[in-house]
Amino acid sequence: MSNNKTIHDVNTLVHYDREYQRLEKKLLGHNPDYFKQLRRTAFEKFSTLGFPSKKQADWKYTSLTRLRQTPYSLAEATNCNMLNAIETSSSQFRLVFVNGFFSAHLSTIAVLPDTCKIVNLSALLDQEPEQFHTLWQTNEMSERNSFTQLNTAFMQEGVYIYLAANTHLDSPIEILFINTDETPHRLITLRNIIIAEENSQATLIEKYIDKTPENNTHYFLNSVTECHLATHSRIEHYKLITEAKQAQHVSHLYVNQQKNSQFSAYSLALSGALIRSDVTVRLLAQQAHCRLKGLYYAQNQQQVDHCTVIEHVSPDTHSEEFYKGIINDRARATFNGKLIVREQASLSKAKQLNKNLLLSAQAEVNSKPQLEIFTDDIQCTHGASIGQLDKDALFYLRARGLTLTEATDLLIKAFIQDIIEQMPLFKDVVLSQPINNTHENV
Repeated sequence: MSNNKTIHDVNTLVHYDREYQRLEKKLLGHNPDYFKQLRRTAFEKFSTLGFPSKKQADWKYTSLTRLRQTPYSLAEATNCNMLNAIETSSSQFRLVFVNGFFSAHLSTIAVLPDTCKIVNLSALLDQEPEQFHTLWQTNEMSERNSFTQLNTAFMQEGVYIYLAANTHLDSPIEILFINTDETPHRLITLRNIIIAEENSQATLIEKYIDKTPENNTHYFLNSVTECHLATHSRIEHYKLITEAKQAQHVSHLYVNQQKNSQFSAYSLALSGALIRSDVTVRLLAQQAHCRLKGLYYAQNQQQVDHCTVIEHVSPDTHSEEFYKGIINDRARATFNGKLIVREQASLSKAKQLNKNLLLSAQAEVNSKPQLEIFTDDIQCTHGASIGQLDKDALFYLRARGLTLTEATDLLIKAFIQDIIEQMPLFKDVVLSQPINNTHENV
C-alpha cells in the first residue's frame, strides 16, 4: 500500500513538473525576471514538500488519494460569453470569473477614488507588475503549505483589492468563481490579495459555484486569499462553496492584523467531493480582534474539512471561533482548530466551539480543538460536541401531529439557527439541500 502511494506521489510530481515546463512561458507575469524566479522557487518548494500525508497532524483525517492519482492540467481560457446570465445583484462591485478566467462583460466595478483599486489579478500582472512585486508578502506558514506553493507556481487569475486609508465601501465586493466547463481534470488556480490601509472598511463575498447541467464535473480548484489589515481597519469576509459533486476544492485564507483591526470570516460549505478550507490568522498588535464562523454540510460520500490556526502574537488580542456541521449518509467531516498564544501575548482572550450533528449511522466526524499556550494571565475556552437528533424530541413532535420529515426538518433548522444568525449576509440562505430525505436515515 505504501509503495503504491509512493509511486502515485512520484507520478504526480513528474506530471506537474512537465506541466510547469510546458506552461512556464505562457503563465501571466512571466516576462519580468522577478516572476520567473517567484514561480520557479514556489514550484521547487512544492516539489520538495509534495502533497501532505496523513502522518502530518493537520492532515491526519483528510484523504488526498484522488488528488494524488489524477493528472490535472492547468485550465485554458474558454468562451465566457456562453454564460449570459447570472444571479442579479445590487452590489456596485462584482468581479466574475468563469472557468478560472475573468469575464469583463459579467463584471461591474463602480468608480473608485484614485487611491483605491479593485482589479482582476491578470490585469495587475500585465499592466503594473512592479506594484505586485511591492505588495507581495510571504509568511512562514504559507511557505510550509504545498498547496499554496502549487498555487503560486501556477497562479493565473484572482482579485487584487487595495483600500486606501479612511476608505469605507458601503456596497459589498462580490467575487464569483463560476464553473461551466464539463472538461474533466482541470486545475484552476486563483489568488486573491486584499490590502486594507488604516481606518478602511469593506465587505467581501467569495462564491464558488458550479453551473454545469449535471453538476458532476471532476476538477481541482486551488484558491489562496490573503488579507492584510492595517490599524483600525475592518474587513468582513464571506465564502460560499457550492462546487460540482466531483470537484476537489482546496482553499487557504491567510490574515495578518494590526492594532485595533477587526476581521470576520463567515463560511458556508455545501457541496464538492472534497472541501478542504484552511484559515490562518495572526493577531500582531494590541486590540486586534478576529471572528471565525462557519457552517458545513456533508452528504453521500463527501469529505468536508476545516483547519484553522489563530495565533495571538501580541498582548490584549481577542478571537472568537464557532463552527457547526451536519454530516449525513457516508460522508466525513473534520474540524481542526488550533489556538496559539505566544509568550508575550498576555491578557489575550480566545473562545472556540465546534458542534456536529450526525444524521446517519455511517456518517463520521473528527473534531480536534488544540490549545498551545505559552503565557499566563489569559482567558481561553474551547469545546466540541458530536451528537444525533434527539429521539425524545422527534417523538414529542410526532405526537403533536408532525410527520417524521417535518419533525426532522424542524430539529435540523433549530440546530443551525444560531450559527446562521451570526452570519448576517447568510441569514436568508435557504438550506433545503441538507433537509431533503434526511428522514430516511433517522
